[in-house]
Amino acid sequence: MKYRGDKSVLAKIITLLDVIRGIEKFDYIVPIPATNKNRIFQPVELIALALGKNRGVQILQNFLVNDGDEELKGIADPVARNELLQKALSLVDENLVAGKRILLVDDLYRSGSTLRIATSLLYRDGNVEAVSVLTMTKTRSNR
Repeated sequence: MKYRGDKSVLAKIITLLDVIRGIEKFDYIVPIPATNKNRIFQPVELIALALGKNRGVQILQNFLVNDGDEELKGIADPVARNELLQKALSLVDENLVAGKRILLVDDLYRSGSTLRIATSLLYRDGNVEAVSVLTMTKTRSNR
């Protein structure tokens, strides 16, 4: 979906997620924002929207913002990645999620940097009750 621009697999992805119980208990689903803003569509947003619709959970689209210009997949140094992410990620409305249960959705888990920083931001600035994470894959191939 991400690299071939094939939206037709979205329904299959949502069907695969049917085995995961408890998603409907979250207050909000928050997609991790893309670092490559030039794609015709953003797969993580589409997955989050479809999952939310399927489970009856509201999506906070454009709530977690990435103002960074650099794609992270080319940065191997974990310290450099963390510094970039801490500068780039922010919440649009910190009061919106106070006391809420959040499900962060991302397409891949590589080092965990993005998810760790987003989670920290939600706890620190958003005063959320709980954050859980759902990723589609653990690693990525180099493309």
